[in-house]
Amino acid sequence: MLPSTSFPDVPPDGCASAAGDESFGLLLHFVRQGMIHHLERLLADNDLGVNFTQYRVLKQLAQSPCLSASELARRLEHDAGALTRLLDRLQESGFIQRRSCATDRRSVQISLTDAGRALARPLRSISDQLTDLALSDLSAEEKETVVNLLRRIRATLEHHSNCQGKQ
Repeated sequence: MLPSTSFPDVPPDGCASAAGDESFGLLLHFVRQGMIHHLERLLADNDLGVNFTQYRVLKQLAQSPCLSASELARRLEHDAGALTRLLDRLQESGFIQRRSCATDRRSVQISLTDAGRALARPLRSISDQLTDLALSDLSAEEKETVVNLLRRIRATLEHHSNCQGKQ
């Protein structure tokens, strides 16, 4: 069970403004910040030695066992310099390894080590706990509806983003 805490961006009464009017974007921001806040707490409480940003890298590598540094940066929306420093820390901790690509020596392939793969299991469990907490006040039908609506919104935005690029 997670302790009740306040979030830095949310007033103590939980309202986004005095009038209680929350825009869609602001509401999504508060949900994201709340998820990150709780995830950081769970990571610290479980003494896994990683923070939210490192968690995101490890999660990507668990889903795609070997990625180029440029692809990883694109997926995480990170600049190359920040990603390099982040990967240095994960490599020093023994969670990832970097190898030069056999066909293109300029490209670096990143993958999880045995320790990184072992860490992926508790990270997944923590992620599942957080999802369960976030959705705990919803019925099964409401959970399915929320996820489906978010998928549709994401698809709409991606579609319009792709269309904008072709004009």
